[in-house]
This record gives sequence, C-alpha cells and structure tokens, in this order.
Amino acid sequence: MHLHKLLQSITLLSSVLISPAKADKLTAEELLASRDSADMTYKQLMEVMGESASMMHKGILRQNKIMVKTGADFILNHPAPNHKPWDIVKKEEKKHFKQSLLTFDPILDKQTLAVVEEVEKGNWFKANKALAKLNSSCISCHVTWKHKVIKYPPL
Repeated sequence: MHLHKLLQSITLLSSVLISPAKADKLTAEELLASRDSADMTYKQLMEVMGESASMMHKGILRQNKIMVKTGADFILNHPAPNHKPWDIVKKEEKKHFKQSLLTFDPILDKQTLAVVEEVEKGNWFKANKALAKLNSSCISCHVTWKHKVIKYPPL
C-alpha cells in the first residue's frame, strides 16, 4: 500500500475511532471484539506497543519516516490479547480498568496520528513534541495500573 493511501486510511479510521458519540457507546467488550485476536497476553501486547513507540522515537531521531509510520501502524492497528485485559486486576478494579481502556485507546490513536502528521510535513521538532505527549499518556496509564496487576494469564 502506498504511504499516501495508508495515511488516508489512518485518517478515516481515526475519525471513526475518536468520534465522541461512538466512544460514549462503546464498551470494553466491544472494543476488544473490534480487534483481531493475537496469540499474546496483555503484558506482551504492551511490550510490543512500547517497542512500537520506541521505533517511532528512533525514526524521529534518524528522520526516517518509514520507521515512524511502522511503529505508528502497530499502535493504531494493534490486535487484542488472547484473554480479557481486565482479568489482570481485582474484581473491584475491573470496571475502572475497562474505563481506562476506553479512555486511553482513542487518546493513543489521536496522539499517534499527530506524530505521523508532523512527520509527513517534515516537522521533526513538532513530531518529537507530539511523541512526548503520546509517551506521557502511556506512562500515565502504566503508573495508574502497574501496581494493581494481580496476575497475568499463562502463555
């Protein structure tokens, strides 16, 4: 697929995913079902998401658009894990964890697209600032939930 068509597809997808009306009605179960399932745990998924953000960082450092877009593509189109992500927290936390998934998923998409848009314009400094916002969102979620994880499903 040509990069221009990829960006058009990403833009169209983001307008659907980030739409407030759609986000208000979506459940965590529906979000999970909307993704292809992968043979990986939620922890492994988060590891690949982190590596994808790292690839975006390296792409900005090297001014390599393809590296940035490759990392962005995984974040935007990541699969679902092979289990319910909220099963890693206590029963009383599941509702809040589900809400976090619903909150952060469109934020990460929007912030990832912002990085790609700046890269497309050749605005490497602005791309870096946009990536810093994305990284901050990732860290915010991890700081909130990492200490509340009670188990990871077996592989």
